[in-house]
Amino acid sequence: MTASDSRVLILTQEFDPTVDPVVTTLAERGVEVVRVDLSYFPRRLSFTTSDFGDGGRRVLRHQDRELDLTRLSGVWYRRPTAFDFGPDMPEPEKLFARKEAMQAIGGILRATDCLWVNRPDIDAVGELKPYQLELAKRLGFRVPRTLLTNDPREVSALLDETDTQIVYKSQIGGVIHYPGAFPGGLLTSVVGDEIRENLGRVGHTMCMFQEYIEKAYEIRLTVIGNTYFPVRINSQEMDSTAVDWRGEAGEVAVLPYGDHVPLPDEVVKRTQALLAELNAVYAAVDFIVTPDGDWVFLEVNPAGQFMWMQHDLNLPLGDTMADLLMRGGPFVRDEAVQIGY
Repeated sequence: MTASDSRVLILTQEFDPTVDPVVTTLAERGVEVVRVDLSYFPRRLSFTTSDFGDGGRRVLRHQDRELDLTRLSGVWYRRPTAFDFGPDMPEPEKLFARKEAMQAIGGILRATDCLWVNRPDIDAVGELKPYQLELAKRLGFRVPRTLLTNDPREVSALLDETDTQIVYKSQIGGVIHYPGAFPGGLLTSVVGDEIRENLGRVGHTMCMFQEYIEKAYEIRLTVIGNTYFPVRINSQEMDSTAVDWRGEAGEVAVLPYGDHVPLPDEVVKRTQALLAELNAVYAAVDFIVTPDGDWVFLEVNPAGQFMWMQHDLNLPLGDTMADLLMRGGPFVRDEAVQIGY
C-alpha cells in the first residue's frame, strides 16, 4: 500500500506524547491521518453509517474533516477517554446516551476491515493480569508465585507460612487521579511489618501479592508487529529503581540502561505464542533476568508507552509504528526481528 492510499485513524487523549512523533512521520509521508479523542463525541465528533444511496457510507467527521472508514489502512487505539455529553444532560439521559453510543460506535469501528493496534476488545482481555500469568505459565514461562485475594486471612496466612519477601503490585499500573491534582501512583512495593496492622484494607478490593525475585537486570520489550525492541534496564544500580524501575521514570529522569541484550530464542518463541494467543499486534512486555540467568515473565501491557525509549536510546519505534499503520492488514504474527541499540 502506497502512502497516498493509506488512511490512518488514531484514537487517543488530547495529550499523548507517544502519538505525536508518529503523527508527524505519517504526515511527512503523505498519509491522511486523523487524530481524535472519543471525548469529542457527540459535540465535536460525529459518526455515520448508512445503507441508503449508492453503495452505503461509513464516515467520521471532526470539525471540517471527513474520514471514510471503509478505506482505512490502520487504526491505533491509544486509550481514548470517555464520551462527553456535556454538563446540561441529566444523568439518566447520559446513561442512555452512553449505552447507545457504545453500541453504535463500537459496532461501526469493529466493522472496519483494517489493521487495529490493538482492537479495544483485545486490549480489554490482554490487560487481565491473572489471565496473562496463566497463559505465560502454560507456554513455559517462569512467573512469580502470586496471591490474588480480598480476604485478609489469606494474606496473613501467606506472611506466616513463607520466608520469601513479598511485594504488593497493582494490576492496573497503580495510577490514582484525585480531583484537582496530578495523577499519583502505587509503585510495586516490598511488603513490610506495617501490613499486619492494616490487613483489613485488603478487604476493600482485589489485591495482588507476589514473591520478590532477585534481579540481575530487567528487560522492557516493545513489540510492534513482528519487530522486537528489547531494552535492558540495570534496575539494581539505583535504590529508586531496585523494586520498580518506574521509580525513576519521568520527563527529566534517565533510567539506568544497560547494553543491548538480545532475547534468547526460546523467550522469543514463547512471547510470539503469547501475543498470538492474545491477538495483540502491539505490546510492551516486562521480564526479570535473575543472577542465575533465568528469564521471569512479569506482565504484558497491550497499550504501553514507548516514546521515552526512542528519545533516550534513539530507537526507531515511531517510524516502525508508522510503517505498520501504513501497511495495514491483515496482520500475521510471523518470524520476529530484533532491533538493538
